[in-house]
Amino acid sequence: MKKTLIFTLIAIVTICIMGNVYAALSCNIGVQASKTEIKKNEEFTVNVNVSNIQSERGIISMGGTLEYDKDSLELVKMEGKNGWETPTEGASYNVANGKIAITRSGLGKNAETIFTITFKVKESSKQNLIVGMKDISVADGTQPIKIAQAYQNITVTGGTSNPVPDEPTVNPTPNPDDKPSTDKPSNSTLGGNTNSNKNTNNKNITKSQSLPKAGDNTKVLGILVIAIIIIAVVFFIKMKLFNKKMGQ
Repeated sequence: MKKTLIFTLIAIVTICIMGNVYAALSCNIGVQASKTEIKKNEEFTVNVNVSNIQSERGIISMGGTLEYDKDSLELVKMEGKNGWETPTEGASYNVANGKIAITRSGLGKNAETIFTITFKVKESSKQNLIVGMKDISVADGTQPIKIAQAYQNITVTGGTSNPVPDEPTVNPTPNPDDKPSTDKPSNSTLGGNTNSNKNTNNKNITKSQSLPKAGDNTKVLGILVIAIIIIAVVFFIKMKLFNKKMGQ
């Protein structure tokens, strides 16, 4: 009976440790333009979306660097959505380097738009543009995760001819089955680009890239389990010896 109890306790402790090791935050970040073929002097919006959130807590902060061609596009405004603060110049948005760092009014687990950017195409715009974010980080109040970048290709009708900007290596797009909550963007706008014009140059890099160091945690877990087993065996032997003496 005592032997069974000891090994049951070992199993419970092991499960708890493994739960702490692998219960890590992950999510997808996508950039979605309202349209990808735009005329000069026309305004359009770009949504920065989050989807497929895997977290026991939910996310509460997001940061990254906004990238766009300032010679071709004018940033008109930014607006936080769904409880997220609006990136504000001099506070949560640095115009000089494009860095953004914003928080949410509370922890959130739903697929939703984080903030919306409104751009206006300049008269001197190039034809082929990219709008997006890089060096993205998302946190749930504990350890943050890193996401390389998310971007959207834009074509300006009548713009100055230029090569299509180089595309970085693309990670898999978000799960199309992600279900946003009521009054949130539709599935087609969260993550991957599914514009009606089916522009094949439109890409999003969205997958979490800096995940928990499972290898290191597994080593620690193994050491802890071995230590627990050794302690249990020693305790069991001592109990057997004690019972033997008591029986004499």
